[in-house]
Amino acid sequence: MEKAPPNEYRPSAPYKVGVYLFVAVYFTIAIVTLLPNSPLQSRLLALVSPLSHAFNLSQNWKLFSPDLRDINFCSHAVIEFADGTTKLYEFPRLEEMTRFDAYRRQKLCKLFQDSMPWPDFSMFWPDVGRFIARANCDPSDPTNQPVQVSLSYNWISVPGMDNYAKQKDLREPNRRFTFFVYRVKAEDLQ
Repeated sequence: MEKAPPNEYRPSAPYKVGVYLFVAVYFTIAIVTLLPNSPLQSRLLALVSPLSHAFNLSQNWKLFSPDLRDINFCSHAVIEFADGTTKLYEFPRLEEMTRFDAYRRQKLCKLFQDSMPWPDFSMFWPDVGRFIARANCDPSDPTNQPVQVSLSYNWISVPGMDNYAKQKDLREPNRRFTFFVYRVKAEDLQ
């Protein structure tokens, strides 16, 4: 006696449509989040963000491939004191260090050069301003304390690939952009 073959499972049409729709929505969200930052990407993100947040489908691959920058820049802080004098603090720059020091201070450069100046990290700007104010507070002169800390960077455009140049051959950044101003409070210096 021969056995009858087992019934093959065939998904229903609504099930197939649901799976196809889910896959299409997932890839749409992934593609939109991986687009370069632009006004178009911002508008598209506004459309897909309710779904991506609801199902935790947001994508971020910056660890493996950060956005390529079209500027060469260096971050610094300008500290203004009560008597009107100013002091410039330049955050660590790897290209101006020995190889050993650059290796040792790479984490600081990652924080202060690659992360801090960009809007994604704006939540940390007040803390950095407060830290710099405290670091420049002179207890021996209580009348001349920091009153304002401006975080900014100097930048210059990087030439296109048709005019390729190594970083050491680029001109020094000479355009200034101030991205945050912190007004120091008395309690910040304690």
